[in-house]
Amino acid sequence: MVLDTGATFTVISWDVAEALGYEPTASIPTVNLATAGSLEQAPVITVARIEALAVEAVNVDVACLDLPPATRVRGLLGLSFLKHFNIDLYFLQRMLNARSS
Repeated sequence: MVLDTGATFTVISWDVAEALGYEPTASIPTVNLATAGSLEQAPVITVARIEALAVEAVNVDVACLDLPPATRVRGLLGLSFLKHFNIDLYFLQRMLNARSS
C-alpha cells in the first residue's frame, strides 16, 4: 500500500475486500473519489482492524476501488487510518514514526 496523506479514505481493491470476507456490493454508503484520470464512485466498508506502520487501528472506514494496474499499487493508506495516530515524518532520514496518542 502507498501512504497517501492526501487521500481522505484508505482504499483497498474489491478483491482484497472480498478475500477479507467483506461484501462491497452490499455497502450502502458510497463516496466519490477523484483519481488521476476521473471521478469514481466507491462503496465504503468498515474494516474491523488494520495493522500497518507497526500500529493498529480498529473500525476503519475503507473505500473499495480497483486502482489502475499500471500503477502497481494495491491500495492507499489514507486519512481514515492515519487519523488514529500521531505521525512523525523524518524525510531526510527516510523514517516515519506512527504512534497512538
